[in-house]
Amino acid sequence: MPTHSTGNLTYPGYSTWMLPTEYSIDEWKNNADYWIKNGTYVTANQRTTDDAQSNSISHGSPEGTSRFQARLDYARKFGDHNVSGMLLFYLQNKVISNQVPFRYMGFSGRATYDYRNKYLFEFNIGYNGSENFARGKRYGVFPAGAVGWVITQERFMRGVKWLDHLKLRASYGLVGNDQLSGNRFSYLQYYKSSDGMTTYFGETEAGYTSYLVEGVFANPNLTWEKARKFNFGIDAQFFNQRLTFTLDVFKEHRYDILTSLSADDKVGFPYIVGQVAPIVNSGIVDNHGVEFEIGWNGHIGQHFRYYIRPNFTFARNKIKYCNEISYIDNNGRDCPWRYQTGKRLDENFCYIFDHFVADQGEADRLNAMNGGSGFAIWGPVQPGDVVYKDLNGDGVVNNYDRAAIGNPRTPEIQFGIPLGLSYKGFDFSMLWQGSALCSVQLSGPAVWDFPLYDQSRIGKVRRMHLDRWTPETAATAKYPALHYGIHSNNKQQYSSLFLYDASYIRLKNVEIGYTLPKAWTSKAGIQNVRIYVQGQNLLTFDNLGDVDMDPEIKNGDGSWFPVQRVINIGLNMTF
Repeated sequence: MPTHSTGNLTYPGYSTWMLPTEYSIDEWKNNADYWIKNGTYVTANQRTTDDAQSNSISHGSPEGTSRFQARLDYARKFGDHNVSGMLLFYLQNKVISNQVPFRYMGFSGRATYDYRNKYLFEFNIGYNGSENFARGKRYGVFPAGAVGWVITQERFMRGVKWLDHLKLRASYGLVGNDQLSGNRFSYLQYYKSSDGMTTYFGETEAGYTSYLVEGVFANPNLTWEKARKFNFGIDAQFFNQRLTFTLDVFKEHRYDILTSLSADDKVGFPYIVGQVAPIVNSGIVDNHGVEFEIGWNGHIGQHFRYYIRPNFTFARNKIKYCNEISYIDNNGRDCPWRYQTGKRLDENFCYIFDHFVADQGEADRLNAMNGGSGFAIWGPVQPGDVVYKDLNGDGVVNNYDRAAIGNPRTPEIQFGIPLGLSYKGFDFSMLWQGSALCSVQLSGPAVWDFPLYDQSRIGKVRRMHLDRWTPETAATAKYPALHYGIHSNNKQQYSSLFLYDASYIRLKNVEIGYTLPKAWTSKAGIQNVRIYVQGQNLLTFDNLGDVDMDPEIKNGDGSWFPVQRVINIGLNMTF
Protein backbone atom coordinates (compact mmCIF):
# COMPACT_ATOMS: atom_id res chain seq x y z
CA MET A 1 0.00 0.00 0.00
CA PRO A 2 1.92 3.08 -1.14
CA THR A 3 2.03 6.02 1.23
CA HIS A 4 4.07 9.17 1.61
CA SER A 5 5.55 10.83 4.69
CA THR A 6 5.92 14.51 5.50
CA GLY A 7 5.43 14.55 9.25
CA ASN A 8 5.27 12.40 12.34
CA LEU A 9 1.53 11.67 12.53
CA THR A 10 -0.22 8.39 11.80
CA TYR A 11 -3.80 8.13 10.56
CA PRO A 12 -4.57 4.41 10.53
CA GLY A 13 -7.56 2.69 9.02
CA TYR A 14 -8.19 4.70 5.86
CA SER A 15 -8.71 3.09 2.50
CA THR A 16 -5.91 4.03 0.12
CA TRP A 17 -6.03 4.22 -3.67
CA MET A 18 -3.40 1.88 -5.13
CA LEU A 19 -1.03 3.38 -7.64
CA PRO A 20 -0.19 1.36 -10.74
CA THR A 21 2.56 -1.15 -10.12
CA GLU A 22 4.96 0.60 -12.51
CA TYR A 23 5.19 3.57 -10.14
CA SER A 24 8.06 3.39 -7.69
CA ILE A 25 7.37 5.95 -4.95
CA ASP A 26 10.56 7.00 -3.26
CA GLU A 27 9.94 10.61 -2.26
CA TRP A 28 7.27 13.27 -1.90
CA LYS A 29 8.33 16.88 -2.41
CA ASN A 30 6.37 18.98 0.07
CA ASN A 31 5.58 22.02 -2.06
CA ALA A 32 5.28 20.54 -5.54
CA ASP A 33 3.02 18.14 -7.37
CA TYR A 34 5.23 15.30 -8.52
CA TRP A 35 6.30 11.78 -7.72
CA ILE A 36 9.60 10.12 -8.49
CA LYS A 37 8.95 7.44 -11.10
CA ASN A 38 11.94 5.22 -11.68
CA GLY A 39 14.23 8.16 -11.01
CA THR A 40 12.25 10.64 -13.14
CA TYR A 41 9.90 13.34 -11.85
CA VAL A 42 6.30 12.97 -13.07
CA THR A 43 3.15 14.92 -12.22
CA ALA A 44 0.77 13.40 -9.68
CA ASN A 45 -2.30 14.15 -7.64
CA GLN A 46 -1.53 15.07 -4.02
CA ARG A 47 -4.68 13.31 -2.85
CA THR A 48 -3.77 9.79 -3.87
CA THR A 49 -2.26 8.63 -0.59
CA ASP A 50 -2.50 9.14 3.18
CA ASP A 51 0.10 10.40 5.63
CA ALA A 52 2.23 7.69 7.21
CA GLN A 53 4.37 7.54 10.31
CA SER A 54 7.91 8.72 9.72
CA ASN A 55 10.91 7.39 11.62
CA SER A 56 13.36 9.78 13.22
CA ILE A 57 16.15 9.89 15.76
CA SER A 58 16.94 12.88 17.92
CA HIS A 59 19.41 13.84 20.61
CA GLY A 60 18.08 15.54 23.71
CA SER A 61 19.78 18.25 25.72
CA PRO A 62 22.34 16.97 28.23
CA GLU A 63 21.27 17.17 31.85
CA GLY A 64 22.56 16.29 35.26
CA THR A 65 21.24 16.29 38.83
CA SER A 66 23.10 16.57 42.10
CA ARG A 67 21.47 15.92 45.47
CA PHE A 68 22.59 16.42 49.04
CA GLN A 69 20.83 14.94 52.05
CA ALA A 70 21.56 15.03 55.77
CA ARG A 71 19.39 12.82 57.97
CA LEU A 72 19.08 12.23 61.70
CA ASP A 73 17.05 9.27 63.01
CA TYR A 74 15.92 8.39 66.54
CA ALA A 75 14.11 5.26 67.76
CA ARG A 76 13.59 3.92 71.27
CA LYS A 77 11.33 1.55 73.17
CA PHE A 78 10.08 2.32 76.70
CA GLY A 79 8.31 -0.79 77.89
CA ASP A 80 5.11 -1.00 75.83
CA HIS A 81 5.73 2.44 74.30
CA ASN A 82 7.59 2.89 71.01
CA VAL A 83 8.75 6.29 69.79
CA SER A 84 10.75 7.36 66.75
CA GLY A 85 11.76 10.59 65.03
CA MET A 86 13.50 11.79 61.91
CA LEU A 87 14.91 15.10 60.67
CA LEU A 88 15.97 15.54 57.05
CA PHE A 89 17.60 18.35 55.09
CA TYR A 90 17.79 18.08 51.31
CA LEU A 91 19.15 20.17 48.46
CA GLN A 92 18.70 19.42 44.75
CA ASN A 93 20.41 21.10 41.81
CA LYS A 94 19.43 20.08 38.28
CA VAL A 95 21.21 21.38 35.17
CA ILE A 96 19.71 21.08 31.68
CA SER A 97 21.94 22.26 28.82
CA ASN A 98 22.78 25.95 29.33
CA GLN A 99 19.65 26.84 31.32
CA VAL A 100 19.72 28.42 34.75
CA PRO A 101 19.96 25.47 37.20
CA PHE A 102 16.71 24.16 38.70
CA ARG A 103 17.07 24.33 42.47
CA TYR A 104 15.01 23.07 45.41
CA MET A 105 15.74 23.01 49.15
CA GLY A 106 13.86 22.09 52.27
CA PHE A 107 13.55 20.41 55.65
CA SER A 108 11.21 17.64 56.75
CA GLY A 109 10.52 15.89 60.01
CA ARG A 110 8.58 12.92 61.31
CA ALA A 111 7.60 11.74 64.80
CA THR A 112 5.79 8.48 65.60
CA TYR A 113 4.38 6.85 68.71
CA ASP A 114 2.57 3.59 69.31
CA TYR A 115 1.40 1.68 72.35
CA ARG A 116 1.79 -2.10 72.00
CA ASN A 117 1.40 -1.71 68.21
CA LYS A 118 -2.24 -1.05 68.98
CA TYR A 119 -2.67 2.73 69.10
CA LEU A 120 -0.64 4.47 66.40
CA PHE A 121 0.17 8.16 65.99
CA GLU A 122 2.33 9.92 63.41
CA PHE A 123 3.11 13.56 62.66
CA ASN A 124 4.98 14.89 59.62
CA ILE A 125 6.01 18.37 58.62
CA GLY A 126 7.75 19.78 55.57
CA TYR A 127 9.35 23.18 55.11
CA ASN A 128 10.02 23.36 51.37
CA GLY A 129 11.51 26.05 49.16
CA SER A 130 11.04 26.54 45.42
CA GLU A 131 12.87 28.67 42.86
CA ASN A 132 9.53 29.59 41.28
CA PHE A 133 8.55 32.07 43.99
CA ALA A 134 10.01 35.35 45.26
CA ARG A 135 11.65 35.94 48.62
CA GLY A 136 9.02 35.91 51.34
CA LYS A 137 6.82 33.59 49.25
CA ARG A 138 9.40 30.93 48.46
CA TYR A 139 8.96 28.59 51.42
CA GLY A 140 5.85 26.72 52.48
CA VAL A 141 5.01 24.80 55.65
CA PHE A 142 3.10 21.55 55.10
CA PRO A 143 2.04 19.57 58.21
CA ALA A 144 0.22 16.23 58.28
CA GLY A 145 -0.95 13.80 60.92
CA ALA A 146 -2.25 10.23 61.05
CA VAL A 147 -3.79 7.92 63.64
CA GLY A 148 -4.42 4.20 63.62
CA TRP A 149 -6.14 1.60 65.76
CA VAL A 150 -5.34 -2.13 65.41
CA ILE A 151 -8.56 -3.56 66.79
CA THR A 152 -7.38 -7.16 66.68
CA GLN A 153 -4.75 -6.32 69.31
CA GLU A 154 -7.49 -5.65 71.87
CA ARG A 155 -8.24 -8.26 74.53
CA PHE A 156 -11.92 -8.50 73.57
CA MET A 157 -10.86 -9.70 70.07
CA ARG A 158 -8.74 -12.65 71.22
CA GLY A 159 -11.55 -15.17 70.90
CA VAL A 160 -12.36 -14.18 67.31
CA LYS A 161 -10.56 -16.86 65.30
CA TRP A 162 -11.83 -16.01 61.81
CA LEU A 163 -10.46 -12.44 61.94
CA ASP A 164 -6.66 -12.26 61.73
CA HIS A 165 -6.14 -8.53 61.42
CA LEU A 166 -8.33 -5.41 61.53
CA LYS A 167 -6.95 -1.89 61.45
CA LEU A 168 -8.68 1.47 61.19
CA ARG A 169 -6.63 4.48 60.09
CA ALA A 170 -7.16 8.13 59.25
CA SER A 171 -4.91 10.94 58.07
CA TYR A 172 -5.18 14.65 57.39
CA GLY A 173 -2.59 16.99 55.96
CA LEU A 174 -1.58 19.91 53.81
CA VAL A 175 0.49 19.44 50.63
CA GLY A 176 1.89 21.92 48.11
CA ASN A 177 2.62 22.23 44.40
CA ASP A 178 5.02 24.64 42.69
CA GLN A 179 4.89 23.44 39.06
CA LEU A 180 4.24 26.23 36.55
CA SER A 181 4.09 24.30 33.25
CA GLY A 182 7.32 25.67 31.85
CA ASN A 183 6.90 29.24 33.09
CA ARG A 184 9.91 29.61 35.36
CA PHE A 185 10.51 32.70 37.48
CA SER A 186 7.00 34.09 36.92
CA TYR A 187 7.60 36.49 39.81
CA LEU A 188 10.25 38.29 37.70
CA GLN A 189 9.47 40.76 34.94
CA TYR A 190 11.49 39.95 31.83
CA TYR A 191 11.94 41.22 28.30
CA LYS A 192 12.50 39.36 25.06
CA SER A 193 13.86 40.23 21.64
CA SER A 194 11.73 40.49 18.53
CA ASP A 195 12.10 41.56 14.90
CA GLY A 196 10.52 43.85 12.36
CA MET A 197 9.13 46.88 14.19
CA THR A 198 8.13 50.22 12.69
CA THR A 199 7.99 53.21 15.06
CA TYR A 200 6.70 56.71 14.45
CA PHE A 201 8.20 59.80 16.10
CA GLY A 202 5.57 62.34 15.23
CA GLU A 203 5.14 61.87 11.48
CA THR A 204 8.61 60.43 11.01
CA GLU A 205 8.80 56.70 10.41
CA ALA A 206 11.71 54.74 11.85
CA GLY A 207 12.25 51.05 11.21
CA TYR A 208 14.21 48.68 13.43
CA THR A 209 15.36 45.17 12.63
CA SER A 210 15.44 44.07 16.27
CA TYR A 211 14.11 45.39 19.55
CA LEU A 212 13.03 44.40 23.06
CA VAL A 213 9.42 43.80 24.10
CA GLU A 214 7.90 43.20 27.50
CA GLY A 215 7.27 39.59 28.40
CA VAL A 216 4.34 38.17 30.36
CA PHE A 217 3.59 40.36 33.36
CA ALA A 218 5.26 39.26 36.59
CA ASN A 219 3.45 38.39 39.81
CA PRO A 220 5.74 38.87 42.84
CA ASN A 221 2.95 37.57 45.13
CA LEU A 222 2.88 34.14 43.52
CA THR A 223 3.25 31.32 46.04
CA TRP A 224 2.54 27.61 46.63
CA GLU A 225 -0.62 25.91 45.39
CA LYS A 226 -2.08 23.96 48.32
CA ALA A 227 -4.37 21.03 49.02
CA ARG A 228 -5.92 19.76 52.24
CA LYS A 229 -6.25 15.99 52.08
CA PHE A 230 -8.24 13.60 54.27
CA ASN A 231 -8.15 9.82 54.09
CA PHE A 232 -9.91 7.10 56.06
CA GLY A 233 -8.95 3.46 55.58
CA ILE A 234 -9.60 -0.10 56.70
CA ASP A 235 -7.18 -3.03 56.44
CA ALA A 236 -8.47 -6.51 57.21
CA GLN A 237 -7.41 -10.16 56.89
CA PHE A 238 -9.65 -13.17 57.44
CA PHE A 239 -9.46 -16.98 57.61
CA ASN A 240 -5.74 -17.37 58.15
CA GLN A 241 -5.03 -14.53 55.72
CA ARG A 242 -6.79 -16.25 52.84
CA LEU A 243 -9.20 -13.33 52.44
CA THR A 244 -7.77 -9.77 52.44
CA PHE A 245 -9.56 -6.45 52.16
CA THR A 246 -8.36 -2.85 51.92
CA LEU A 247 -10.61 0.21 51.69
CA ASP A 248 -9.72 3.89 51.37
CA VAL A 249 -12.12 6.84 51.30
CA PHE A 250 -10.52 10.15 50.41
CA LYS A 251 -11.39 13.81 50.06
CA GLU A 252 -9.28 16.71 48.81
CA HIS A 253 -9.74 20.46 48.79
CA ARG A 254 -7.26 22.14 46.43
CA TYR A 255 -6.97 25.94 46.50
CA ASP A 256 -4.64 28.76 45.46
CA ILE A 257 -4.26 26.80 42.22
CA LEU A 258 -1.51 28.18 39.96
CA THR A 259 -3.56 29.52 37.06
CA SER A 260 -2.64 31.14 33.75
CA LEU A 261 -5.12 33.83 32.72
CA SER A 262 -3.99 33.87 29.08
CA ALA A 263 -6.76 31.52 27.85
CA ASP A 264 -9.85 33.05 26.25
CA ASP A 265 -12.13 31.52 28.89
CA LYS A 266 -10.33 33.23 31.80
CA VAL A 267 -10.83 36.72 33.19
CA GLY A 268 -7.52 38.37 32.34
CA PHE A 269 -6.55 41.76 30.93
CA PRO A 270 -8.41 43.47 28.07
CA TYR A 271 -6.61 43.57 24.72
CA ILE A 272 -5.94 47.31 25.07
CA VAL A 273 -3.34 46.48 27.73
CA GLY A 274 -1.26 44.79 25.04
CA GLN A 275 -0.14 41.92 27.25
CA VAL A 276 -1.70 38.89 28.96
CA ALA A 277 -2.34 38.77 32.69
CA PRO A 278 0.25 37.09 34.92
CA ILE A 279 -0.02 33.64 36.49
CA VAL A 280 -1.97 33.93 39.74
CA ASN A 281 -2.92 31.82 42.75
CA SER A 282 -6.55 31.29 41.90
CA GLY A 283 -8.94 28.41 41.44
CA ILE A 284 -10.53 25.92 43.80
CA VAL A 285 -11.22 22.26 43.02
CA ASP A 286 -12.68 19.58 45.31
CA ASN A 287 -12.05 15.89 44.79
CA HIS A 288 -13.45 12.82 46.52
CA GLY A 289 -13.56 9.12 45.94
CA VAL A 290 -13.10 5.59 47.14
CA GLU A 291 -10.79 2.70 46.28
CA PHE A 292 -10.65 -0.87 47.48
CA GLU A 293 -8.98 -4.19 46.85
CA ILE A 294 -10.29 -7.58 47.87
CA GLY A 295 -8.17 -10.70 47.53
CA TRP A 296 -8.56 -14.42 47.99
CA ASN A 297 -5.68 -16.89 48.17
CA GLY A 298 -6.72 -20.53 48.26
CA HIS A 299 -5.63 -24.06 47.57
CA ILE A 300 -7.23 -27.40 46.81
CA GLY A 301 -5.21 -30.31 48.02
CA GLN A 302 -1.44 -30.04 48.28
CA HIS A 303 -0.49 -28.87 44.79
CA PHE A 304 -3.32 -26.76 43.35
CA ARG A 305 -3.19 -23.08 44.38
CA TYR A 306 -5.07 -20.07 43.09
CA TYR A 307 -5.66 -16.37 43.77
CA ILE A 308 -7.79 -13.45 42.63
CA ARG A 309 -7.34 -9.80 43.70
CA PRO A 310 -9.83 -7.41 42.03
CA ASN A 311 -9.37 -3.70 42.68
CA PHE A 312 -11.60 -0.70 42.03
CA THR A 313 -11.15 3.09 42.15
CA PHE A 314 -13.71 5.87 41.82
CA ALA A 315 -12.70 9.54 41.91
CA ARG A 316 -14.79 12.61 41.05
CA ASN A 317 -13.82 16.26 41.15
CA LYS A 318 -15.75 19.50 41.05
CA ILE A 319 -14.61 22.98 40.07
CA LYS A 320 -15.56 25.48 42.77
CA TYR A 321 -13.86 28.52 41.22
CA CYS A 322 -11.72 29.01 38.11
CA ASN A 323 -11.60 32.71 37.14
CA GLU A 324 -13.81 32.10 34.12
CA ILE A 325 -15.51 34.76 32.03
CA SER A 326 -19.25 35.42 32.02
CA TYR A 327 -21.33 33.90 29.24
CA ILE A 328 -23.91 36.58 28.48
CA ASP A 329 -25.30 36.24 24.96
CA ASN A 330 -26.08 39.04 22.53
CA ASN A 331 -29.55 39.43 24.02
CA GLY A 332 -28.21 39.90 27.54
CA ARG A 333 -29.22 36.43 28.76
CA ASP A 334 -26.97 34.31 30.95
CA CYS A 335 -26.06 30.85 29.60
CA PRO A 336 -25.51 28.68 32.70
CA TRP A 337 -24.75 25.54 30.63
CA ARG A 338 -21.53 27.21 29.37
CA TYR A 339 -19.85 27.55 32.76
CA GLN A 340 -17.11 25.25 34.00
CA THR A 341 -17.73 26.21 37.63
CA GLY A 342 -19.74 23.50 39.33
CA LYS A 343 -18.68 20.88 36.79
CA ARG A 344 -15.81 18.42 36.53
CA LEU A 345 -12.34 19.20 35.23
CA ASP A 346 -11.91 18.90 31.45
CA GLU A 347 -15.59 18.45 30.66
CA ASN A 348 -16.41 18.19 26.95
CA PHE A 349 -18.41 21.26 25.94
CA CYS A 350 -20.12 20.29 22.68
CA TYR A 351 -22.64 21.50 20.17
CA ILE A 352 -25.50 19.10 20.83
CA PHE A 353 -26.69 17.13 17.81
CA ASP A 354 -30.43 17.51 17.17
CA HIS A 355 -31.17 16.02 13.73
CA PHE A 356 -30.11 15.92 10.11
CA VAL A 357 -31.52 18.40 7.60
CA ALA A 358 -34.45 16.50 6.11
CA ASP A 359 -34.74 18.02 2.63
CA GLN A 360 -33.98 21.05 0.50
CA GLY A 361 -36.98 22.88 1.89
CA GLU A 362 -35.65 22.72 5.44
CA ALA A 363 -32.17 23.66 4.21
CA ASP A 364 -33.61 26.77 2.49
CA ARG A 365 -35.47 27.82 5.65
CA LEU A 366 -32.37 27.44 7.82
CA ASN A 367 -30.14 29.29 5.36
CA ALA A 368 -32.60 32.21 5.14
CA MET A 369 -32.51 32.86 8.90
CA ASN A 370 -30.67 35.81 10.45
CA GLY A 371 -30.87 37.95 7.33
CA GLY A 372 -29.52 35.22 5.11
CA SER A 373 -26.44 34.40 7.21
CA GLY A 374 -28.00 31.11 8.25
CA PHE A 375 -28.95 29.19 11.36
CA ALA A 376 -25.36 28.21 12.23
CA ILE A 377 -22.17 30.28 12.12
CA TRP A 378 -20.45 27.90 9.67
CA GLY A 379 -22.40 28.85 6.56
CA PRO A 380 -25.16 27.28 4.43
CA VAL A 381 -26.37 23.74 5.03
CA GLN A 382 -27.64 21.09 2.64
CA PRO A 383 -29.91 18.07 3.04
CA GLY A 384 -28.24 15.56 5.33
CA ASP A 385 -26.17 18.15 7.20
CA VAL A 386 -26.19 18.40 11.00
CA VAL A 387 -28.60 20.66 12.87
CA TYR A 388 -27.41 21.46 16.40
CA LYS A 389 -29.57 22.51 19.31
CA ASP A 390 -30.07 26.23 19.85
CA LEU A 391 -29.81 26.14 23.64
CA ASN A 392 -30.40 29.83 24.31
CA GLY A 393 -33.16 30.12 21.73
CA ASP A 394 -31.76 33.15 19.89
CA GLY A 395 -32.13 31.60 16.45
CA VAL A 396 -28.43 31.02 15.78
CA VAL A 397 -26.02 28.26 16.82
CA ASN A 398 -22.76 29.74 18.13
CA ASN A 399 -20.37 29.50 21.06
CA TYR A 400 -23.18 30.16 23.56
CA ASP A 401 -24.83 26.86 22.56
CA ARG A 402 -22.06 24.52 23.69
CA ALA A 403 -22.86 22.48 26.81
CA ALA A 404 -21.14 19.88 28.95
CA ILE A 405 -22.07 16.38 27.82
CA GLY A 406 -20.77 12.88 28.43
CA ASN A 407 -17.81 12.50 30.77
CA PRO A 408 -14.26 13.94 30.97
CA ARG A 409 -11.44 12.10 29.19
CA THR A 410 -9.85 10.98 32.46
CA PRO A 411 -11.83 7.95 33.70
CA GLU A 412 -13.70 8.34 36.97
CA ILE A 413 -13.74 4.57 37.41
CA GLN A 414 -10.70 2.34 36.95
CA PHE A 415 -10.47 -1.33 37.84
CA GLY A 416 -8.29 -4.38 37.49
CA ILE A 417 -8.74 -8.12 37.97
CA PRO A 418 -5.48 -10.06 38.44
CA LEU A 419 -5.89 -13.79 38.92
CA GLY A 420 -3.76 -16.90 38.68
CA LEU A 421 -3.33 -20.52 39.55
CA SER A 422 -0.60 -23.14 39.76
CA TYR A 423 -0.45 -26.91 39.78
CA LYS A 424 2.84 -28.65 40.40
CA GLY A 425 5.17 -27.21 37.73
CA PHE A 426 2.47 -25.41 35.74
CA ASP A 427 1.45 -21.81 36.40
CA PHE A 428 -1.07 -19.46 34.81
CA SER A 429 -1.74 -15.75 35.40
CA MET A 430 -4.01 -13.20 33.81
CA LEU A 431 -4.72 -9.48 34.23
CA TRP A 432 -7.85 -7.70 33.07
CA GLN A 433 -8.00 -3.93 33.32
CA GLY A 434 -10.54 -1.34 32.34
CA SER A 435 -12.14 2.02 32.93
CA ALA A 436 -15.59 3.61 32.85
CA LEU A 437 -17.30 7.01 33.10
CA CYS A 438 -15.01 8.52 30.48
CA SER A 439 -15.54 9.99 27.00
CA VAL A 440 -13.25 10.76 24.07
CA GLN A 441 -13.80 13.68 21.68
CA LEU A 442 -12.49 12.80 18.22
CA SER A 443 -12.00 14.95 15.14
CA GLY A 444 -10.08 15.14 11.86
CA PRO A 445 -8.85 11.89 10.29
CA ALA A 446 -10.06 9.88 13.28
CA VAL A 447 -13.72 10.28 12.30
CA TRP A 448 -14.29 12.82 9.51
CA ASP A 449 -14.98 11.90 5.90
CA PHE A 450 -12.41 13.19 3.40
CA PRO A 451 -10.47 15.06 6.13
CA LEU A 452 -8.18 17.92 5.19
CA TYR A 453 -4.52 17.40 6.07
CA ASP A 454 -1.96 20.18 6.12
CA GLN A 455 -1.74 22.16 2.88
CA SER A 456 -4.26 20.75 0.40
CA ARG A 457 -4.16 16.98 0.86
CA ILE A 458 -7.49 15.26 1.38
CA GLY A 459 -7.92 11.93 3.17
CA LYS A 460 -10.30 9.11 2.41
CA VAL A 461 -13.34 7.53 4.04
CA ARG A 462 -13.71 4.88 6.74
CA ARG A 463 -16.06 2.02 7.41
CA MET A 464 -18.14 4.17 9.78
CA HIS A 465 -19.06 6.43 6.84
CA LEU A 466 -21.17 3.65 5.34
CA ASP A 467 -23.84 4.83 7.83
CA ARG A 468 -23.94 8.26 6.17
CA TRP A 469 -27.14 10.17 5.42
CA THR A 470 -28.71 9.78 2.00
CA PRO A 471 -32.36 10.35 1.01
CA GLU A 472 -32.79 6.57 1.17
CA THR A 473 -31.14 6.14 4.62
CA ALA A 474 -32.53 9.29 6.25
CA ALA A 475 -34.42 7.33 8.92
CA THR A 476 -31.46 5.20 10.02
CA ALA A 477 -28.39 7.36 9.26
CA LYS A 478 -25.82 7.80 12.04
CA TYR A 479 -23.42 10.04 10.10
CA PRO A 480 -24.19 13.23 8.13
CA ALA A 481 -24.02 13.54 4.37
CA LEU A 482 -20.47 13.31 3.03
CA HIS A 483 -18.59 16.43 1.91
CA TYR A 484 -15.23 16.58 0.20
CA GLY A 485 -12.69 18.65 2.13
CA ILE A 486 -13.64 21.37 4.61
CA HIS A 487 -17.21 21.48 5.89
CA SER A 488 -17.12 23.06 9.34
CA ASN A 489 -20.78 22.46 10.16
CA ASN A 490 -20.53 18.67 9.96
CA LYS A 491 -16.78 18.29 10.56
CA GLN A 492 -16.91 20.16 13.82
CA GLN A 493 -14.35 19.39 16.54
CA TYR A 494 -16.89 20.16 19.29
CA SER A 495 -19.74 18.12 17.81
CA SER A 496 -21.51 15.71 20.16
CA LEU A 497 -21.73 13.35 17.17
CA PHE A 498 -18.04 12.64 17.65
CA LEU A 499 -18.08 12.30 21.43
CA TYR A 500 -17.82 8.62 22.28
CA ASP A 501 -18.05 6.45 25.36
CA ALA A 502 -14.43 5.41 26.00
CA SER A 503 -15.20 2.73 28.60
CA TYR A 504 -13.42 -0.54 27.99
CA ILE A 505 -12.13 -3.76 29.48
CA ARG A 506 -8.90 -5.27 28.17
CA LEU A 507 -7.02 -8.52 28.63
CA LYS A 508 -3.79 -6.74 29.44
CA ASN A 509 -1.61 -9.72 30.16
CA VAL A 510 -1.85 -13.50 30.16
CA GLU A 511 0.99 -15.93 30.83
CA ILE A 512 1.35 -19.71 30.91
CA GLY A 513 4.52 -21.28 32.24
CA TYR A 514 6.06 -24.61 33.18
CA THR A 515 8.94 -25.10 35.63
CA LEU A 516 10.93 -28.26 35.03
CA PRO A 517 11.29 -30.62 38.01
CA LYS A 518 14.45 -30.02 40.00
CA ALA A 519 15.27 -33.70 39.70
CA TRP A 520 15.83 -33.07 36.00
CA THR A 521 17.66 -29.75 36.16
CA SER A 522 19.94 -30.57 39.09
CA LYS A 523 21.70 -33.22 37.02
CA ALA A 524 22.85 -30.46 34.67
CA GLY A 525 23.89 -28.16 37.51
CA ILE A 526 20.94 -25.84 36.95
CA GLN A 527 18.85 -24.65 39.88
CA ASN A 528 15.72 -23.66 37.98
CA VAL A 529 14.36 -23.75 34.41
CA ARG A 530 11.03 -22.17 33.45
CA ILE A 531 9.49 -22.02 29.98
CA TYR A 532 6.66 -19.57 29.35
CA VAL A 533 4.39 -18.02 26.73
CA GLN A 534 3.10 -14.51 27.35
CA GLY A 535 0.54 -12.37 25.54
CA GLN A 536 -0.19 -8.66 25.97
CA ASN A 537 -3.27 -6.71 24.84
CA LEU A 538 -4.85 -9.79 23.30
CA LEU A 539 -8.51 -8.76 23.70
CA THR A 540 -10.31 -5.43 24.09
CA PHE A 541 -14.04 -4.85 24.53
CA ASP A 542 -15.28 -1.28 24.08
CA ASN A 543 -18.16 0.84 22.76
CA LEU A 544 -16.37 2.53 19.83
CA GLY A 545 -17.63 0.15 17.16
CA ASP A 546 -16.73 1.20 13.61
CA VAL A 547 -14.71 4.16 14.87
CA ASP A 548 -11.87 1.63 15.08
CA MET A 549 -9.71 3.54 17.56
CA ASP A 550 -8.10 2.37 20.76
CA PRO A 551 -10.32 3.34 23.73
CA GLU A 552 -7.34 4.82 25.57
CA ILE A 553 -6.57 7.29 22.76
CA LYS A 554 -6.41 10.95 23.75
CA ASN A 555 -8.88 13.57 22.52
CA GLY A 556 -8.05 14.77 19.01
CA ASP A 557 -7.45 13.56 15.50
CA GLY A 558 -6.29 10.02 16.19
CA SER A 559 -2.56 10.70 15.80
CA TRP A 560 -1.41 8.39 18.56
CA PHE A 561 0.95 5.45 18.72
CA PRO A 562 -1.34 2.41 18.76
CA VAL A 563 -1.41 -0.17 21.51
CA GLN A 564 0.36 -3.25 20.20
CA ARG A 565 -0.65 -6.88 20.56
CA VAL A 566 2.49 -8.73 21.69
CA ILE A 567 3.24 -12.45 22.09
CA ASN A 568 6.46 -13.54 23.80
CA ILE A 569 8.01 -16.98 24.23
CA GLY A 570 10.72 -17.17 26.85
CA LEU A 571 13.07 -19.32 28.87
CA ASN A 572 14.36 -18.45 32.37
CA MET A 573 17.34 -20.35 33.75
CA THR A 574 18.98 -19.96 37.15
CA PHE A 575 22.41 -21.48 37.76
